[in-house]
Amino acid sequence: MCITTNVQAYDKTHYMNQIDWNELTWSRKEVKSSDQYVCGNVMAQYHDKIIIIDGDTIKSHEYIIPKSKVDYYDENDLYLNISRHDMILNFEF
Repeated sequence: MCITTNVQAYDKTHYMNQIDWNELTWSRKEVKSSDQYVCGNVMAQYHDKIIIIDGDTIKSHEYIIPKSKVDYYDENDLYLNISRHDMILNFEF
């Protein structure tokens, strides 16, 4: 079981390295939580975190999310492995 966990961790790290974070921020890709809420757009990255801002003219929520909380990217949207509630409680600033 430990081997499977290590393989899964490697696969996740490898996948995360394949994402073009500059493209995500430049194109302001939409972000969705694990419970399918639209949580805003990727606005910037800082080391191993991404900055997500909800609201175009009036910023209603701002988040700093570790890249490890990204589940996948489908070339249109970025999907997180945490709920919107978790984002608000733990990552809003």
